[in-house]
Amino acid sequence: MLSTVKDFRKPLHPDNSKTKTNQKPTSLHAPYMNKYQLKKYLLKINLLIGATAAMLTSCSERFSHTVQQVPAPPQPVAANVPDYSDSTIVVAAGKHYDRSRLHTFFYGKHYRPAWTTPVEVEVLDIGTAKGGLKPLQLGGSRQTINLRLEDSAGTEYVLRSIDKEPASALPEKWQKSYIANIARDATSATLPYAALTLPPMLEALNIYHVKPELVYVPHDPRLGEYLDDIGGMVALLEKRPSGDQSNNPTMGNAEKVTSTQSMLEDRIYDNDTRVDARYFLRARLFDMLIGDWSRHEDNWRWAEFKQDSMLMYRAIPRDRDNVFYKLNDAIIPWLFMRTGLKSHFQTFRPKIKNLSDLNKSGHNLDKILLAELSLQDWQEVADSVQQALTDEVIEKAFRRMPDTIYEITAPSIMAKLKSRRAQLPAAAASYYKYLSCNAVVVGTDKHELFEVNVLSENQVQVQVYKTKKDGDVQYLFFDRVYDANVTQVLQLYGLDGNDQFVVKGNVAPKIEINIWGGAGEDAYTVTTENKKLAKKIAIEDSMYRNTYDVAKKTKVTVNDNPAANKYIGEGWLLRYYLN
Repeated sequence: MLSTVKDFRKPLHPDNSKTKTNQKPTSLHAPYMNKYQLKKYLLKINLLIGATAAMLTSCSERFSHTVQQVPAPPQPVAANVPDYSDSTIVVAAGKHYDRSRLHTFFYGKHYRPAWTTPVEVEVLDIGTAKGGLKPLQLGGSRQTINLRLEDSAGTEYVLRSIDKEPASALPEKWQKSYIANIARDATSATLPYAALTLPPMLEALNIYHVKPELVYVPHDPRLGEYLDDIGGMVALLEKRPSGDQSNNPTMGNAEKVTSTQSMLEDRIYDNDTRVDARYFLRARLFDMLIGDWSRHEDNWRWAEFKQDSMLMYRAIPRDRDNVFYKLNDAIIPWLFMRTGLKSHFQTFRPKIKNLSDLNKSGHNLDKILLAELSLQDWQEVADSVQQALTDEVIEKAFRRMPDTIYEITAPSIMAKLKSRRAQLPAAAASYYKYLSCNAVVVGTDKHELFEVNVLSENQVQVQVYKTKKDGDVQYLFFDRVYDANVTQVLQLYGLDGNDQFVVKGNVAPKIEINIWGGAGEDAYTVTTENKKLAKKIAIEDSMYRNTYDVAKKTKVTVNDNPAANKYIGEGWLLRYYLN
């Protein structure tokens, strides 16, 4: 449709001089409707159809929301200590997602059968589970109810509600409105038991992970002040990926597991910090394989290892609420997705596509943490993931779901997963090219030497060395060759510290080279007699004690008030979603 747009700045009727040029398009097919106008138009249609559907399909009692599957008993629970050991309950994860045919016609079938099918669930006895658990505090996002618990040895666990409450993120006056009802209903696009399937696959890939267990939390007086929030809830119980995990092999027996903010602070402030890039890539390719579109910074934790004088971090993925997503299967979700407002909400299909959208929430981390990897690295890791996820591993993984849920969901999902597995190397190459088109190399707040060697018009090598304050080189920690067939722009960020930038070569590259020095006392050297090469280099820094020995045509911009995220590590952190 958008391919018909020629020039939306012209009048609607260019052959009629009397027609006003500010007349608005009157139809979706008007050749002057730009992408922004199209999105607004589709959103209006979506809201109109949604409102009509709401009047036809909704009723007021559905506007009262809770993540608890079993209501509290009419009489207070007896104060004596209950015994729930070896008990089970048959319960559906979300009976309220059972809607009329008319409603599902407009809003989609999604995974409603999985939500409404009763399954047998183990009852959690906090007095005996894991040797006895003590509630600590509520937590989690605004959609998931979490309760942190601790065993007698100090190991922390977390209960995460299976059902979600997205309406709680809305203004209070809207939380029992039609909009809240539909936002809540969209949770049916998620598979409530999906997280159970992942541990066997992650084990096969040697990726650190949590191992959730499906439990029912009874109305247990031992929950104390948390009884009203947690009692009657179906949840996932798992070890909390934080602190000392030295006795936990699924998290690498790491003595310290920390947040993304802590990892990034170490990575950006100190050049003695490393992130295992190939390990992170393996985890990210698995995300793409299972269609997990919610991989923002807070959905990761990091195992920390000391290696001589360095720190090494390895990724631990968590919060798998949006894998195998199924949204776009009815008219209103279809129209909503056409607006582009949430383009990363991708339905899990046999074909991996639109990776720039799928990975939107993870893009910033990918850009910096995967920067050192070549296309060969990506191909090798993709091949290893493909080979490790055998049919037997996938079958074992999906058998962790309740049998009834396996029967109604697993065959279709496994077929799609196997199809995506076959496409993984091609998908990896595609996303590599997307990230590498506008490539970044980020230093730290310590001192570095950036050497840029123009090898040919198609190849530029970047090497980054740790240096002492006086400039003496200590060791190489970044080395990559960029190809003009993939990379159009190369951006180097020195951040704080006394950095040196040296550009050498005798041929003009097809790649633009942009350099931001940062807050320290920086030195720039451009050694070339090739004027075209010099023109390809743009340097920006402040006046503060920086030195320039550059070729005549090199562009140097003095900016005493640069953007914070180009200046120091603390500013660079503004790019990330950090709690």
